[in-house]
Amino acid sequence: MKTLTVKKLIIPAIIATLAVGCAELQKPQSLLDAEQAYSVAANDPSVQKYAADKLAEANETLLSAVTAESAEDMASLAYIGNIQVESAVNAAAAEQSRQNTGNLIAQKEQLVTVADSAKEEAAKLQSDAVQQRLLDMEASEAEREILLAFGNIEFVSGTANLVPGASQGIDLLADYMRKYPDKTVTLSGHTDSSGSAELNKNLSQQRADFIRDVLISKGTSPERISAIGYGESQPIASNATTVGRQKNRRIDISFD
Repeated sequence: MKTLTVKKLIIPAIIATLAVGCAELQKPQSLLDAEQAYSVAANDPSVQKYAADKLAEANETLLSAVTAESAEDMASLAYIGNIQVESAVNAAAAEQSRQNTGNLIAQKEQLVTVADSAKEEAAKLQSDAVQQRLLDMEASEAEREILLAFGNIEFVSGTANLVPGASQGIDLLADYMRKYPDKTVTLSGHTDSSGSAELNKNLSQQRADFIRDVLISKGTSPERISAIGYGESQPIASNATTVGRQKNRRIDISFD
């Protein structure tokens, strides 16, 4: 019943209200983007299953944005609503990841049972292959969790300092590097287009170096970490909106 409520009640409610609320104020691009993000999330079965409550909060915020009395309030509520949509999507992804981990454990138990039933020599060969497959599967799952967590990392504007509470992704990455000592990682720093290109390149390098220094302080060998700053040269969203600029201020990770 909860899923039906979100799909059948929330989506019509926001569409109906949007038709009325636009009579006086023109919706800014940030609100249009937030509405689009909400629509995509509302039709995602994973979000419906694991983050319906968070999505409902985003819906209420966007309804308030449409009926706002000033353009400033509308833009502010659009920004908040978009963040809430992203939070719902991230929460659903994290829960789905936990479910996948449980499936991996079940697969491991099944594979061990099969190995035990084989002949000794065949069982040894099979066990080696199974263990490598499991390690690869576990590493891949850990990498997905790290990428999700790094999507929430934010820096204080114009600095290489993290905002409070943004260190979870770094802790997960440090644990990963300890568990898989043969793995290496590349940290790519990016900024939005605010300021000069030279300043942004230096800032992006400082942010990538900051993450690298934290990993080293937690025991990762410096030779296993590369840090590169790309400045504003590789945006993933438009720099014309607040939400777009926030997405462009990021640290990308590639595992080797």
